[in-house]
Order: sequence, then structure tokens, then C-alpha cells
Amino acid sequence: MTRFRRLPVAFAVAALLGVAAPAAASAASTLTISGATASYPLIQLLAQKYQKLHPHKIKFKIAQGGATVGENDVIAGRVSIGDLSRGPLSTTPAGLVFYPIAKYPICVITNKANTLANLTGTQLTQIFNGKVKTWSQVPGATVSGSIEPITRTSVAGVLTSFQELLLTPAETKVSTTLNFPEEATEGQMLQKVASNPNSIGFVSGYQADKGTVNVVGYDGVACNLANATSGQYAGVAHFYEVTKGKATGAASKFIGWIKVSAAAKKIIETQWIPISG
Repeated sequence: MTRFRRLPVAFAVAALLGVAAPAAASAASTLTISGATASYPLIQLLAQKYQKLHPHKIKFKIAQGGATVGENDVIAGRVSIGDLSRGPLSTTPAGLVFYPIAKYPICVITNKANTLANLTGTQLTQIFNGKVKTWSQVPGATVSGSIEPITRTSVAGVLTSFQELLLTPAETKVSTTLNFPEEATEGQMLQKVASNPNSIGFVSGYQADKGTVNVVGYDGVACNLANATSGQYAGVAHFYEVTKGKATGAASKFIGWIKVSAAAKKIIETQWIPISG
């Protein structure tokens, strides 16, 4: 109690002596971000480090929901930064600025009961277009019965990148007529594949590395960070921070720090791929 009683006295003495009282600490800026579930773990780590380096100056409010949600939020002015796991689409309105901050592999996954080692682009496309329906049609599969593909909701940037990078050019869309289950988040996708022996899905390398599922190679190349970093693995996409017009203020400082600081690079290279140059 003594400590709290002394503070008013100190201010009173300062006033009597004509000395200015200490100014109240300025309120911290709040940087709002929303978007992709795939990049959420990375953005959380980067934000925590940045806040630690700038105590009392910056706070973060970070939400998930999908890349398209982040894009729409920044367009509407609901957030300062949209966090996207894909690049701009043909429907993306003009005026948005995309800042690439890291790269990540997209891995095809099956249940641990199905130790399938590899799929070609053609095989993967046929599975997600419903042309190959049973595991007996897939060389190397260690389960039998119907194939049960699981996909992501349409707002997911990982879905867009999966279709563009890993499905063959002739048919680059997951079938929407077969009513495959759609998961809203990376975590939900991982859980569904881990619990269903006949399932197949896709997640970012960060999730695939958790050890709860079987990670399938693509065209003879294993999906892992080393192969993605070297360029051997085909399914490598970008994470972007997106602003409405050129980034300014706290958003500009945070994005700039991600792109040039050694501390940010150290975080990124633990489980993702830094942008060089």
C-alpha cells in the first residue's frame, strides 16, 4: 500500500516546484491481420518476436479464416494486412499490393495405415477428379476399398495453390460434383486424414511434419523442407502479406522487418523457406 500512496505525492511535489510530471506512456499501436490458416503459425511466431523487440509500441490482433477472407477483409478496411497463402487471382481487385514473405511446400497426405510412397501428377489429378476411385487402382497403396479424398473450402489459398502446382494442366480443379468433404482449416484436414485409413488430402509442410500422417512423394520427389528449398519439389507456394495500396505505418514497418531482418529469417527457415533477394 505504501508504494501506491507515494505516487500522488511525487506528482504534487513536482507541481509545487514547477517541474513537469512524467508524460503517460503512449498507447501501443494495434496491427490487425486476418487470413490463411496455413501461414497463421508463422505469422504468430513473427508477431511475437516483433512485439518482443518493440515492447509497449505494438500489439497484434491476428485472425484466421482463409486467404480469401483475409483478402476481403483488407479490401473492406477491416484489417491492415491480409495474410494469404496464394497469389492474386483473376478476380482480385486492383489496388492490392502483395508482399511475398516466405515459401512453403504443399504435401499430399494419407493415413498412416496407407504408406503410399509416391503419386504422379496424373494419378493425383485422377483421384481428385473422381476418375480413380479405389486404392486397388493405385500402385503402392497399402489399404483397400474406396478412396476418400478430402479437400479444403473455396476460401483456402492452399486449395488454389494445390490445384495450380500439383494437378496436371489439363484438369487443374478438384471436382466439385462429387461432394468431397471440405475442411475449413489445416488442422481439421490433418485430423480427418489421421482418423480415416482410406482418406487422402493435402496440407502445408509445417502440418505434414507433425508425424500424424503419411506424407506422399510427388513425381518421385519426397515432400520435405530440404527438397522444397532446393527446388526439386514441384509443389512450392508463397505466403504473402497484402495491403490496400502501398503499406504504411505499422503495417509497413512489420512487413519491412519480415523481409530484411535476420531475426525474421531465422524464424522462417525453421520450418518454412525464406525469400532470397
